[in-house]
This record gives sequence, C-alpha cells and structure tokens, in this order.
Amino acid sequence: MGMEKEVPKRAPFEAAFTTLPWDGESKVRSPKLHMLRLKKHAEALSIPWPNAFSEDLRFALNILSEGEDANSQSPQESADKGEHGTNITSGNGENIEGQPPFLLRVEIDEMSNISLTGRPNRKTRNHISGIIHPAPNWPKSIQGIKHADWTPYAEAGLAARKAGAQVALLAREGEIIDGDRASPILLDIDGTAWVVSPERGAIPSTTLELVIPAIEAQGIPVRKGRLTEVMFARAYEVLLLGSGLTAVRLTDIDGQDIGIDAEGEVTKSILLPICQQAIIDQGWTDFNQWVEDVIL
Repeated sequence: MGMEKEVPKRAPFEAAFTTLPWDGESKVRSPKLHMLRLKKHAEALSIPWPNAFSEDLRFALNILSEGEDANSQSPQESADKGEHGTNITSGNGENIEGQPPFLLRVEIDEMSNISLTGRPNRKTRNHISGIIHPAPNWPKSIQGIKHADWTPYAEAGLAARKAGAQVALLAREGEIIDGDRASPILLDIDGTAWVVSPERGAIPSTTLELVIPAIEAQGIPVRKGRLTEVMFARAYEVLLLGSGLTAVRLTDIDGQDIGIDAEGEVTKSILLPICQQAIIDQGWTDFNQWVEDVIL
C-alpha cells in the first residue's frame, strides 16, 4: 500500500485533495460528498477538472488494487493483527465507534493528474483531549480549501500528540476556526448546536454535512457562526467529526474540562449517539459504485 511520507513543502495551488474513510480493500464512505468537495476546491485553486474524471479515477483505483494484490499481506489483515494501532473492534473489524481501519487520500494536481494514497487510520476512543494551536494565516482566497500546503495542519496534529492529546483546535484571537483532523460541533446549554461558518475559514466537513440532517431530525437546531473558546468552556457537549475520527466527544482543552454540569459531573451525551449512528447507517460504497456515482 502506498504510505504517506513526509514530503517537501508545496505551494497551495499545486493540488487539491480530500481524504475518505477506507476499509483497506475496495470500499469507502461518502465518496459523492468527497468528490463534490474536491471538485469545488480544485476550481477554487484554478486546477482544471479532468474531462474524463471517472475513467481516470477507475484507472487509479485499479492501480491501487493491483498494488494491494501484490502484497503478501493485505492492509485489512495487517489491521486485524494490530500492526497499525487498532483498538477495540466489533465483529465487522471496526472499532466500537465505527472508525475506519484506513484512510484514502485522493489528490488532483495542477496538471489534472489523479493520485491515491492510503494510510492506516490513527484510531481513538469515544472521548478525547485537545489543545489550542494557532490557526494558519492563509490568504482568504484559499481559506477553507484542502490544498497542497497542508504542513500547518500536520504540525498542529503533531503538537497535540506531543502534548498527550489527540487533536488540535486551530484558533485565532480566541476564535476556534477548525481542527487539525476533524471539525467541531458544539451543543450549547440552550439546546442549539453550533458549527463554524465557512466564512470564518473552516474546511467544509463532509462528515458534518452527513450528520446535520440526523441532528435536526431530533429537533435540535443547527446554526453556523463564530465559535469562541468561551463558548467551548460553557458548552453542554462538544464533538469532533472527521473521516478518521467519525464522531468523538471532546472532554477537555489544554486541561480544562468541557461538558461539565453544575454538580461537576460530565453531561450525558446527546449529539454523540446521533452522529455515530448516522455515520454507521450510511454504510460503505464499493469502488465500482464510486466510479459510477461521480460523473460530475
């Protein structure tokens, strides 16, 4: 399997990318949402969309599959043996939160070439810790875009792990902009759920897009706006949503507890079971269906 390695710093306009949950074999999650976002981001970076995208994607997926077949041990077998840090699993090979065993990065470069890179997913428990990390100061034209210069996000994630946390929340002047590997959703004490508005510089999250209808179906209004560190401190519940994390609860930021009631007890999760179930319910899409669904 092609593994992501540290590469020289690139300019933002050299590529657009997206990262899908992958079973390590021939299935992914939410491919249509990911491809729609990838196309929008490529256009924002003035990267020409391939005329024969579906066929180019099919060719790249065939190469990926052939590479897996050439290995003596499949990625899924490696994960099952615990070689990539997988944790508690259910009968279908996923851990109890439904987190995928692998992630698949799809990239389109400035020459309209498609490349696929797989890697093991760094799994977590249901409850994780975070740190505050400075958000990158990119020009407004590329804020909210998944582009080639992803070093600041990678460095934020590394800083979190060095601090003993699992995620970094990217902030600017007391405002939470994004997460290094997931997007936050905050349930306020008044029962309103809040997500960061794209105008604030957040990456539009395919996972958020998937779960918001399920949240609203439970009678919880979802609003987009400005999320501050103060809002996080007083929140009833905060989740982080992403391709690898799926949906997990943020328990503390820089050692400060999040989601604590007046008696000092952790509040009962409301959003977590809704979001986790919505992600699991969507199921998986095989490569052939993926190619058929993305005639954009």
